[in-house]
Amino acid sequence: MNELKNSYCNPLAIPSIPVGRNAGDKENAGDWWREFGDPTVIRFKERYYLFPSCGMIWYSDDMIHWHFQAINLYDVGWAPTVTEKAGRLYLSASWEGSQIWTTEDPLGHWECLGEIRDENNQPLKWADPALFTDDDGTIYAYYSLGVNRGIFVARLRDDDVTRFAGAPVHCFAYNPEHKWERFGEFNQNPYFSHLEGASMTKYNCKYYLQYSAAGAEWRNYAVGCYIADSPTGPFRYQKRNPVLIQRHGMINGCGHNSIVEGPDGELWCFYTILMRRYRGLERRIAMDIVRFDENGEMYVDGPSETPRFLDGSYPDKVANLTSGQPVRATSFVPGHESGLAIDNYIRTWYEADPSDRQPSLNIDLQGRFNLMGGRFIFNEKITPHHPSPAFFGFLIEYLSDGDNWTILCDRRNADFDGHIRYETWDTVTATRVRLTITQVPSGNIPGVIDFSIFGKAEIEK
Repeated sequence: MNELKNSYCNPLAIPSIPVGRNAGDKENAGDWWREFGDPTVIRFKERYYLFPSCGMIWYSDDMIHWHFQAINLYDVGWAPTVTEKAGRLYLSASWEGSQIWTTEDPLGHWECLGEIRDENNQPLKWADPALFTDDDGTIYAYYSLGVNRGIFVARLRDDDVTRFAGAPVHCFAYNPEHKWERFGEFNQNPYFSHLEGASMTKYNCKYYLQYSAAGAEWRNYAVGCYIADSPTGPFRYQKRNPVLIQRHGMINGCGHNSIVEGPDGELWCFYTILMRRYRGLERRIAMDIVRFDENGEMYVDGPSETPRFLDGSYPDKVANLTSGQPVRATSFVPGHESGLAIDNYIRTWYEADPSDRQPSLNIDLQGRFNLMGGRFIFNEKITPHHPSPAFFGFLIEYLSDGDNWTILCDRRNADFDGHIRYETWDTVTATRVRLTITQVPSGNIPGVIDFSIFGKAEIEK
């Protein structure tokens, strides 16, 4: 029985992650990377649509399995935002994307309605906008304008959504007394901060204005929240802040989020996580369920690092069975030894010797365990000669009794364009597990950022 069927695991295994367009000197291979952050997710006509930076649109029927679709807005700008009004979607993005686009079909043609103009009819270059449609059909735009300035909101005109209907309202500014907002890896710099990534959620007649600080490059990047009784405030700072943060572990650098209603009516938060392996800013996307405490304050029940179901529950007693266990590799490069594949850290990786074209990692589970699923994050280095795609082939085998390896998961056909994979299978009992890399993209050396097998001890009931 597949006990993890219809579960997911962070970071999300989403295909066709684009190469970062602002990668600096394209002649320098080290300046290329895959970039995937700042997500906006919207539920429209019973389907989910994901809009990240540096790409444009992915769609899903269940929030777990995502598919890329090329449209005429590919790479329109950083931090896209989307809202619905009267059966149409309206989209904008940061800085160079400070325009409004609209469509009735997200996978079809998008029409540009013009550039954003303020109440004085002057062009406005906003950062990290968030479009929000209230119950009466009024569209509001939340945005930031730079360091220390905080978040603003403006109501957009009903007859022309590219125009402000009046002067913007300053919702709140950077407050150094909120230590988590301070700049730096350890929030050590009180003099400035980046308050960005606005997102508005209405729940039980309250308006929850989320934002992120203090910089997407830090492991302590986090989401905070203010609450108001109207979309323009006044806003009060939640006592429960930040609402999402993680400095350690596999999933960290959590911020710039979007909240959407899930299949069962629960609210779910999609958010950026930080990889930062080769250069300063490389990101992926995760998701977790949103909850409200007894005081009506919002928080995200996460970040999760093991399998989870879409009702927010975790499989009973299921854990990461491979983390920190004894491991042998057929080869390795000094500085990228085998243990770095199972250290539960997304910024380190195992790398095989270049001559070992199909290396394997053999893990002793130190007991008999029921294996139910696995997360596999392969190391990929982007070069000018290999911008995409990212096809990895691999084979998972296990030992139960004796010395005969049995195939558990066969993905040697490499039919998925992405270096993050999450696989589930019918439960088997094993004492050892082995991952063999059978194919990597051209120009790459086989390597593994994370090799996690999930399950529980055979004696657990």
